Amino acid sequence: MYHSKDNTLMKPIKKYIIFIIASVLITACDSELNISPKNIITNDQVFSNESAIEAYLVSLYNALPIEDFNYGAGTGFNAWPGTPTATAAFEAVRCLNDNPSTVGDGTWWNWWSGAYKAIRNVNNFLDNLPSASLTDNTKAELTGEAKFLRAYYYFGLVKRYGGVPIIKTVQNFTGDNLDELQVPRDKEKDVYDFIASDLDEAASALPAASEERGRANKYVALALKSRAMLFAASIAKYGSVQLNGIVGIEASNANAYWQAAFNAAKEVINSGAYSLYDVNSDKAENFRLMFLDNSTANTESIFAKDFSYPDKTHSYDNWNLPYSIRCSGGGGSRLNPTLQLCEEFEYTDGSNGILKIADTNGNYIKYKNATDLYTDKDPRFFATIIAPFTEWKGSVIDVRAGIIDNGKTITAGDYSNLYDTINHVTSSATGMHIIGQNGIGGGGGEVSLTGFYPNKYLNSNYDRSYVGSWKSYTSFIDMRLGEVYLNYAEAAIELNDVTNAKWAINQIRDRAGIKTLTDSEVSRDKIRHERLVELALEGHKYWDIRRWRIADDLINNSKAVALLPYYDVQSRSYIFKEESVGYSLTFYTKLYYEKIGTSEISKNPQLVQNPNY
Repeated sequence: MYHSKDNTLMKPIKKYIIFIIASVLITACDSELNISPKNIITNDQVFSNESAIEAYLVSLYNALPIEDFNYGAGTGFNAWPGTPTATAAFEAVRCLNDNPSTVGDGTWWNWWSGAYKAIRNVNNFLDNLPSASLTDNTKAELTGEAKFLRAYYYFGLVKRYGGVPIIKTVQNFTGDNLDELQVPRDKEKDVYDFIASDLDEAASALPAASEERGRANKYVALALKSRAMLFAASIAKYGSVQLNGIVGIEASNANAYWQAAFNAAKEVINSGAYSLYDVNSDKAENFRLMFLDNSTANTESIFAKDFSYPDKTHSYDNWNLPYSIRCSGGGGSRLNPTLQLCEEFEYTDGSNGILKIADTNGNYIKYKNATDLYTDKDPRFFATIIAPFTEWKGSVIDVRAGIIDNGKTITAGDYSNLYDTINHVTSSATGMHIIGQNGIGGGGGEVSLTGFYPNKYLNSNYDRSYVGSWKSYTSFIDMRLGEVYLNYAEAAIELNDVTNAKWAINQIRDRAGIKTLTDSEVSRDKIRHERLVELALEGHKYWDIRRWRIADDLINNSKAVALLPYYDVQSRSYIFKEESVGYSLTFYTKLYYEKIGTSEISKNPQLVQNPNY
């Protein structure tokens, strides 16, 4: 289920309606059949039944390519991800047991056949809606919703492949019309323009607030437009045109797309329909709670994907709890934020976020209290990441790489190994654990590889005994006002509008509890940096560095970096060291576009493959 912010719940849909939807989708795809089986519901029957129409619409929402907790490379949109996008952009790595050795081969984020099935179904909805026994006003709103959905489907395609065939009506095979069904790819620019057109029509037709929970409204459409137009503008400014425009957009179009993104974001902001989440004076706790608040009090959430136990769930908590507090059935520790991400978070005075692990002479700084290393960090740091020795639900998340005794480093491969700091010997009976239970070593490879754990979206309301596979039901926020402010700021700075860029970015920084920026401090890179921090681990960074065309520079024979805490026996304090971990990764320029599957090209020879595949 999905929701946009409103005060009503989606009307219950009887279970038998699911059969109707399955039937009509089968009918839509089997136009060659001459006999209508008695157990198949026809389009005429569906569109003469208001409940069936509503259920059909729900199925279209369920097909949206939202990259939530259940999305990842190889698993698509409906299973626990083998590799989420966070690991393809060095926001995080996976634990030692399943750390990926590449950022992909051009097929990791594939979504072609599923997209065109969804597009066919939404086109079928649009084709048949005029005949429905509904009021003209209801038809207009449903048309707006359908066009929002179709635009989202096409956005999921274009950001992966560039130009794709634009199909506006249902294609039917009659036995002798195969050639007309084999449609060539449209230009990338034309696809973005089509998305903008559908979203404009959706925004015009939809009400300002959703009448029922789970439906798009005017501002949901505009929020998506602000996102999509940023992509189009970035491709035009920073990409290159190839295949006669099938991929790439002429640079002369960039400003028009920046302006379109700016205008759409401005309309959402000025509407007053949403506001930045602000319910707790503790800035870190406020930011953390925003991702757990599924109620109408969450004024920042514009469009989200809801889950409910036991019908529609995910396993985010099961797979990401720190090792020492994971559920009895295992799991935990899978997504490990990198030191690179942690140091993106500035200090509250606006200084850069590099952790102070050594003095100016290169000597390690000793911390009596290990958590003093993070003093005065951006509060969003603590809301997004569980750092070594910080607390989560009253438990200290110990992450120790070893012990230093009179200059000698002692490490171990198992948490049960002890060290007697009085007699200065390893021991099986007395002393302190050489390594932490939550990393860096031990745990059979199921502890953090970097020393860090995610905090964003980790639900502290769940009892440890409850957490398990497919038991979580925290909503995933797909669009929120924080992103819209950042879209506005990015478009403004690209249009050389420092005043509006500064205003928008400072709304975000002020809410976060860090120093706001002056005119001279506002820049394109500063705004990009703010996106990486504010939207960390929400699935944006990988696509952002792709559209900015900087992924091949950032990920070039590079490794993730871990933070290794060591206990110093003599000073009874901690020192911290950095260490590269995992595999060396490289992002090849061909990966700016996904590879179209060979099976798709064999079915449609009109399709041209993307460059360098």
